Amino acid sequence: MKILFNYIMTATLCAAITVLAVVVVVKQQRIDDLSHRLDLAQKTATARKQLVEEARLLQKAMNMSPVRTVTVTAYNPTTEQCDADPLIAASMRKVRSGTIAVSRDLFDQGWVFGRKVRIEGYGIFEINDLMNKRFTQRIDIFMWDEGQARQFGKKNIKAALLEI
Repeated sequence: MKILFNYIMTATLCAAITVLAVVVVVKQQRIDDLSHRLDLAQKTATARKQLVEEARLLQKAMNMSPVRTVTVTAYNPTTEQCDADPLIAASMRKVRSGTIAVSRDLFDQGWVFGRKVRIEGYGIFEINDLMNKRFTQRIDIFMWDEGQARQFGKKNIKAALLEI
């Protein structure tokens, strides 16, 4: 009886050790994958910071007027209006009320992520996203409500890039 018990216990313990070893290997693979993703995200963030700094320097060098009349529209976090992950902006931050997307030509002129913009009659917004390449001289205000965004429509309004 004792021998039978030892055989059963040995087999059970070996099986348990094998299962635990497999779990450890799977967890280690997941940790390696997450470490790789974190490394990529950090490199992307560093590259974006350099891009923002270069854009600011370019704006100062060009001494462009921070006030201009632009086309202002509104958008929602949908895959039809954004990309595959509509809740993450081009700045790699979450979308939220009080933020805007700017056309790439404005971005190249110093209207970069984190800068504040005053839109005449609507208030102050933070640049958090980029628009599709096909748009120029344009700002898109983020709104959660699709009906509210449609009602906003398309307007030509003065916008000022703030130094705050």
